[in-house]
This record gives sequence, C-alpha cells and structure tokens, in this order.
Amino acid sequence: MRTSQCMFWLTVSAAVLLAGTAAAQESRPRPNVAPSGRITTSVTFDGRVLPGGRWFTGTPSHSGPSRITIDYGQPHARGRTIFGGLVPHDTVWRLGANWATRLILDFDVRFGDLDVPRGEYTLFMVPREQGAELIISAQTRHWGTEYDPAQDFGRTHIEHRPLAETRQSLAITLEPNRPDTEGEIPSGTLRISWGTDEYFTAWHMLWP
Repeated sequence: MRTSQCMFWLTVSAAVLLAGTAAAQESRPRPNVAPSGRITTSVTFDGRVLPGGRWFTGTPSHSGPSRITIDYGQPHARGRTIFGGLVPHDTVWRLGANWATRLILDFDVRFGDLDVPRGEYTLFMVPREQGAELIISAQTRHWGTEYDPAQDFGRTHIEHRPLAETRQSLAITLEPNRPDTEGEIPSGTLRISWGTDEYFTAWHMLWP
C-alpha cells in the first residue's frame, strides 16, 4: 500500500515539475525580428572645406572625410498600399520609421531649389497625388512623429514617377552624377522609393 502511494505521489510530482518547466520555457523571452531596421546612405568626397571656403584634399584616395549622409528607419510594405494608403496624401510623414530621419551635411548643399547650410537636420515629406514636398527641419534627434512646423528650415518640391515593380522596403538613396568634365561641381539625385512610387529631386554641392 505504501509503495503504491509513494509511486502515486512521485508520478504527481514529476507531472507538476514537467508542467512547470514547460511553462517556464514558454514564458522565457525569445528573439524576434524588429518591424523595421536602420539604414545609412551617404555620398563621400575626397576632402573637406577649410575656413575661408578652400577645399583641402586630406587623402590621396576618394574616401575623404566629407559626406552627405541620410540615416533612416526602414519600414516594409508587407502587402500594404503605401502612398495614399498607409501614408496618406497631403499629410506630413516622418520619411521612415521610429526615430526621425537624419540629414548630415559636411558642406552647403542645394536640394531642389532650397539651399541648406552644412549641419544636421531632420527630413520629413508631404506626399501628394502629383509630386511631394520635402521638408528640411532644424529640429533634430527626436521621435519621427514629433513634427514641429515652427522648426522648418525650408521646403522644396520633389518630382514623382510610378515604379514598374513594387519596392517592398523603403529606400532612400543619394545617387551621384558622373562628371562630364574635370573639376565639375559634384551633383546628383536624391531618390525616395517605396511601394509603387518614387519621389526624386536634384542635389548640388554649393561651391563659390
């Protein structure tokens, strides 16, 4: 009799222990993929601006210290309609995900028809059915939805074109032009692509 009772209680104890172990395993934190990543895109130049506006080439290669840099959170479409859906038309959009999209200029640059001095800024965008507005804000290092219009440095119109294939992940690129002549001032195109739409405008290094 005692042997049967002992076996019973041993069986119950083992079952409780196994159940507790399984519950602990289920409640243990597991790794998950974040909804969006962080991307940095840049154009690199072969020197830097000295006081007085002179250009100093500090390295013999084209990996010098001056850059135009954009750092942004990269959201993904996941089957959703982007512009005119997830991102409404005529509404200020953070131009990315999570933390605000940062623009860092090591020299003065013109975007579209807007001249922007060297420094750090935040980018926003207002998509429209025809084109969009790119907003360059003096407000920095904040959550992307914390838009303050009083901090706008300026706005410029950017063009729009439909994409032949859907781009699943937001891509912001700074595409440099190949110079036609030696000594030509650097320029290129800023492209913002996501879903079935691309927005773009020219950028130019401002140089005396």
